[in-house]
Amino acid sequence: MATTNDTETTGGRAPAAVSPPVRAFVQRHRIPSASIRPDGRVVLSIDQHYRVQLIPAPHNRVAIQHELLALPDQESRAFDDLLLRLAKAACGLLQQHASTLSIDRRRHALVLQQTVEASADLAALEGALADFTNTLPFWGHLCRAEAANPQRMSS
Repeated sequence: MATTNDTETTGGRAPAAVSPPVRAFVQRHRIPSASIRPDGRVVLSIDQHYRVQLIPAPHNRVAIQHELLALPDQESRAFDDLLLRLAKAACGLLQQHASTLSIDRRRHALVLQQTVEASADLAALEGALADFTNTLPFWGHLCRAEAANPQRMSS
């Protein structure tokens, strides 16, 4: 797994608190501390193809997140149908995978997200990150295929 600095300095401000498993992950993989953004996010480049973020979440949890699809500025029936088809796929996979689809805070992207509990240790975070990463090819392919076929009817 390769990491990227995706540099953003703290501008003299103290960075947000980073959870113990993320801090241990950063140390184990020798990710420069400058790679920790002011809001506490750590951005990883996995297989030089996926941009995955480790984001501080409420109650000392960690959110693992990857952007799958940009959302259009204006809503449309075709895009609503696309989201419905993808949501159905996500519901069907909930028993098998801890990750799920959500819309980012800015409402600009459909993201795949997984939460790691506050009590997690480094091994649990690495396991969750591995499971999450293993689902990315499936979700990337599905989102591209569904987005390329906007006329497809919901089944």
